Amino acid sequence: MTPATMAKREALKAKLLDIAEAEIAQGGIVALRARDLAKEAGCALGAIYTVVDDLGELAVAVNRRTVDQIVAHMQGSIDGLEDEAPADLLITLSQAYLAYAQTETNRWRTLFSIGLSETDDAPGFHDAITPLVELLSTQLERLSRFETSRNLDRNARAIFASVHGMIALGLEPRLAALQTRDLDRMVSRVVATLSDKEEKL
Repeated sequence: MTPATMAKREALKAKLLDIAEAEIAQGGIVALRARDLAKEAGCALGAIYTVVDDLGELAVAVNRRTVDQIVAHMQGSIDGLEDEAPADLLITLSQAYLAYAQTETNRWRTLFSIGLSETDDAPGFHDAITPLVELLSTQLERLSRFETSRNLDRNARAIFASVHGMIALGLEPRLAALQTRDLDRMVSRVVATLSDKEEKL
């Protein structure tokens, strides 16, 4: 394959990824269709499969972008607030996660519906949420300075799982287990309770 051909394929792959990202953001994973991608990219349908194995590969690449976007959104919510109480920052981080899920619901749902694939240079889904967990773990460390790194990670994942679970139930219209309008208050209450227990351990 010539350098020119390789460059052309990389350009097409990047274009398809951008289009796939927009499609998922607008309509979720069900909106990702090969014919629509080809039409938007201005290429033949078969050309898609010369740069990716299948549409799942594009969806996973979008998911990696989504993880980065969530981390940036959560980090941005506490930038400049380093002197605030760690328990308050845990609530702020959790509220930022909720806000992302509410405003980018299709991306958020796609991330958790298909996850991420494992490769040598790109870890799978469990490790991909580590940056989110580390944001929480940093604040937990300020609350419990004598905790081991293993316990901090475990407790941070427990808080993340609690927050994520509430959001998933609150944004699932078929279950109506939690009222959407109450999510922000409930998230704050649960995180505050867990933070208080952590501080007393």
